[in-house]
Amino acid sequence: MKKNFFFALFFLCICYSNTIKASIAEDNDSTLTVAAGDTTLKTAYIQAAINYVNSSGGGKVILTPGVYRTASIAMKSNVNLYLDSGATLLGSPIMADWGSAAALITGSGSSSKPLTNIAFSGRGTIDGSGAPWWAAYNANNSISRPRIINVAYINNLTIDSIHVRNSPSMNIFFSYCNNVIIDNVNVYDTSTSPNTDGIDPADSKNILITNCTIDDGDDNIAIKAGRNGSSLVAGGCQDITVANCTFLHGHGLSIGSETNSGYRNLRVVGCTFNGTTNGIRVKSAITAGGLCENLYYSDIKMTGVTNPIVIDMAYNTTGCCASDTPSVKGLYITNFTSTGSSNCGTIAGITGGITNGLVNNIVFNNVSIAPKSGGNGTLTISNAVGVTLTNCIINKVAAKSGTNVILTNVTNTSGF
Repeated sequence: MKKNFFFALFFLCICYSNTIKASIAEDNDSTLTVAAGDTTLKTAYIQAAINYVNSSGGGKVILTPGVYRTASIAMKSNVNLYLDSGATLLGSPIMADWGSAAALITGSGSSSKPLTNIAFSGRGTIDGSGAPWWAAYNANNSISRPRIINVAYINNLTIDSIHVRNSPSMNIFFSYCNNVIIDNVNVYDTSTSPNTDGIDPADSKNILITNCTIDDGDDNIAIKAGRNGSSLVAGGCQDITVANCTFLHGHGLSIGSETNSGYRNLRVVGCTFNGTTNGIRVKSAITAGGLCENLYYSDIKMTGVTNPIVIDMAYNTTGCCASDTPSVKGLYITNFTSTGSSNCGTIAGITGGITNGLVNNIVFNNVSIAPKSGGNGTLTISNAVGVTLTNCIINKVAAKSGTNVILTNVTNTSGF
């Protein structure tokens, strides 16, 4: 019944995504062109088109093939920024042109008056010219770096088929948003680029991320549920589906490290991890945590992933609030295969971290984790209650407590 419910829900998400994508009017378009070799800033040109389409009732701002060098621009309601194949929106490689902007593309409503119906689509590229920012950060890691997309308080946000490249820091970051579709998006930064998360939903709800390829220098996806200033966010972050995505270089699909406001209902299905540092990951600081509930992972394939499964409630000790205690309730991993894990000490770790922040109700079904040839890693589970392993193979033999499964402060186990 759970499986039927999941696929019914997933089908409804797909259908709803089509509704969101079709919600922007198409009769007030503004088409932009740029001359070959033109390196002047087109910020005012692009912003004027966004303002026009917004004030005219909605439509597309179309960037035809060419390179549009720009500083920061702000999205507005009912605007689809459409990049033709061959069009590049290029963040200026001159760092001073960015000023104090938080991102190349911004846009924010408010809790009482969110923006609505914003889209980025087409087959073109958004390039953040990140190299000088990476070099500056490596020389002085206290500098502030902009993101490529940084938006907040939006109802109905679509990012469809674009290529995102070379972000100064995080690539796509959105907070306090509802109804978000990210489909067929390709994110690429070098594997050594610092803090270049691919896609980061923060305190947002009803999100579908599908058919994306992410290759970067930090978390491929990082789901965050922190505080808004000093206040907890009602409902935190919830109802996210990640399907048919490919993760290459990067730190994996993470929840955290901020989980103060709580996270609920993650479904990850049909995803591939190839050479990432981590695979499935939940991380939280001891005093920056909340409850992460109902985490479902199925039909996952990993190759050459250093740490296939890392659940760590003591990721670090830096947090804001002694009362914000991290924990996990409901971790379900089904049809999971990892080969060539390069961590020879521990090939998968499940860690409660603190005794009052347990991992509750762990279910592994049809799971196989194998290290590189010659590795002798084990599955370690600590500070947990309710652990079931069914048809699980660890280091090429059946999972068994005391041999290839090591338990510390764990109660109520079955199947191994």
